[in-house]
Amino acid sequence: MHSPSAGSPLRAVILAAGDGGRLRHLTAELPKPLVTVGGRPIVSYTIEALSAAGVREALVVTGYREAQVRQALAGAPGGLRLSFVTNPRYERGASLSLRAARAFCGDEPFLLLMADHLFSSELLAALMAAWTPGGPCLVASDSSPRDAAYVEEATRLALEPASPGTPRMVRAIGKDVRAYDALDAGAFVVQPSAWEAMDAVPEDCELSDIGRELIRRRSLAAADVSGAFWYDVDTPDDLAAAETLLASAAGG
Repeated sequence: MHSPSAGSPLRAVILAAGDGGRLRHLTAELPKPLVTVGGRPIVSYTIEALSAAGVREALVVTGYREAQVRQALAGAPGGLRLSFVTNPRYERGASLSLRAARAFCGDEPFLLLMADHLFSSELLAALMAAWTPGGPCLVASDSSPRDAAYVEEATRLALEPASPGTPRMVRAIGKDVRAYDALDAGAFVVQPSAWEAMDAVPEDCELSDIGRELIRRRSLAAADVSGAFWYDVDTPDDLAAAETLLASAAGG
């Protein structure tokens, strides 16, 4: 298959294997992607945003209570064709879920999304528009103000100074980055060269470890999505805040 041209829809990988431990009062019987926000499963917002952004094919990596996830997502709306793969070691690092998607991705670039984030189609469109064939991997980067409690839980990005006509490179990524420029919104464009970086880090690690290896190789840049809606739902407080934000957006 041919790699897409710049700005065209990419295929997507959605990581939905984790057990949602910090929402255990809900996830003991329900996988985290199916926890409801605004009366709908969290992952349904991502599915809808992908379809609206023009993406037509996505792989969902499942693990914890995977039968429930697969049943809920059967017959996804909007012409988005879904397939599934299992990460049997879902309780370990997220790198194992990404590795499970390798055969699906082949040598093509793809969108990488977290199933516990709410995404807007505007964010995904901005991320795809920033991608260029042969360029670096991209992380959706949001410099909009957030409250201190949210920032403390977020993955943060330190960026190199901007240069005209070139992508702004990431110089540090992680929850421990104190002097930061933006937040990692949980969406990426992954270039095929990223598999080499993944092979250079431990098999069982976090995505930020892969990100740091990409930074070492000067292969991770920021795509500015400031102003586009997204929200990471990790804790009961996040769930309540997401409900409020969605109600406000709907005028409720």
